[in-house]
Amino acid sequence: MNIFSKLFSASSQQALPPSHESTIQLLHEQLGDEARFFSHLPLFFQGQNRTVECMMLHPNIGVVLFSFFDHTAEELQGVTAAIAGENDNNADIEVLSLQQFIRSRLNETFETQSTPILSLLVCTRLDESTFDTLDESFHKLIPKPLTLFKGSNDYKEKIFALSLKDHTCDVNTALQTLFPELIVPETNTLMSIQQQTLMHTDLQENLHIKGLPGSGKSSLLTAKTLYEKMKRPNIDLIIFAPRTCNVHQLQAMIFQFVEHSQWDINPADITVSTFESIKKRTREKQRYDLIACDDVNKTDLQSLESLLKKEGRLISSSHYRLEKRKVYTLPESFRLSPALCAACEGLIVDKLENELVFKLGNTYMNTLVILETLLKEADAKQISILHHSTKQRRELCTQINEYFTTCAYLYDDPDKAEGIELHPLSHLNCLNTEYMIIILDEESSYDPIELISRAQKKSFILGESEDIYNIITQIKGLQNESD
Repeated sequence: MNIFSKLFSASSQQALPPSHESTIQLLHEQLGDEARFFSHLPLFFQGQNRTVECMMLHPNIGVVLFSFFDHTAEELQGVTAAIAGENDNNADIEVLSLQQFIRSRLNETFETQSTPILSLLVCTRLDESTFDTLDESFHKLIPKPLTLFKGSNDYKEKIFALSLKDHTCDVNTALQTLFPELIVPETNTLMSIQQQTLMHTDLQENLHIKGLPGSGKSSLLTAKTLYEKMKRPNIDLIIFAPRTCNVHQLQAMIFQFVEHSQWDINPADITVSTFESIKKRTREKQRYDLIACDDVNKTDLQSLESLLKKEGRLISSSHYRLEKRKVYTLPESFRLSPALCAACEGLIVDKLENELVFKLGNTYMNTLVILETLLKEADAKQISILHHSTKQRRELCTQINEYFTTCAYLYDDPDKAEGIELHPLSHLNCLNTEYMIIILDEESSYDPIELISRAQKKSFILGESEDIYNIITQIKGLQNESD
């Protein structure tokens, strides 16, 4: 009887059994926090993929691939072991093909450095003394120096004995090479450990990503969505964004991720649409396996869920919490200052004088006074003005150009290439300039967090009604809403 099918062949994609988890935990305890473990994750590259049953990255060891052998001594008595044929799918152990795949990936990045790749077998139910009693065929196929036996407490010592002396591995670079889904294209840096964990967590329920503006919600939502598409290429997927300008931003982000990772995805095959199309798709009874919605609107949740197939999943993002959703909170914002972050969370609003200004009175005069000050220290292209009224926005453009040398142009004016941009208020969440002048009236529809978060240096909120000061009250109330 031949117990081995194919030594070093394909592994399953099911969750690790408890015996494997306990082994990984023991390895982690012995090797310390420098060791990064990954289990049952797919590796993608140029149309190919391999599944990692268990892999460790360590700066002083390199890459270690673990395969598990779960047979007991009783099961192996009187049994011989042999390498199975190419077409044998009943495999116990996987290393060789994966090892070659990882080597080819790493060689592309480490041109002058050879990263060691160790392949170790873990016998979860077999100790070393019992192994010595097995048929000689096992000893030929399973080298004892490359095997970790049950009951052994010297895993660390054994692994380090096999590693190259005085060798160091750049773990972050290896991570970027093997798991490009963990890279943020805008900064070309790795996600945080928490974000990496979320990326590789099975999507077993609807997921909501909560965070302040500039915290990376859209990037994480896009990356997670594309990663799920890579795992299951045949799923029906659609991505929603509030407005056309947001759609263009997400489409550009998709191209960045695909280009950087060399994933076998055609960005043109991924549909990105505005919220306006949600109800239309609902009426047409379209159904999807996966829906991603950036900056989700609470009022659209029911319609979004009606678009899901029975086992479908929704990934959403916003700066507020959604009820009855698994929520992942991004703790930082790379764009906002600490003071504005505090304002977004409803804190120390009274200490925002340097970054947030409210002015009540004639909006035209206030705009001109603010511009006169700003243009002494900033270029016109660093300033955006948003106005709720199309007619009054055009009148303001004329006034600015009469008061100063011609420097203002409307967002929809194709003949202007530089100057102060004037936008409709609806474009607020698509903009990021150093200074923003936002003009409201009592009928304006706005999100308090968006109002104070989009300017990189300073926001000016102008209005002729005392209702403008209600914005502060709403900011203070946001903390209670999000808790």
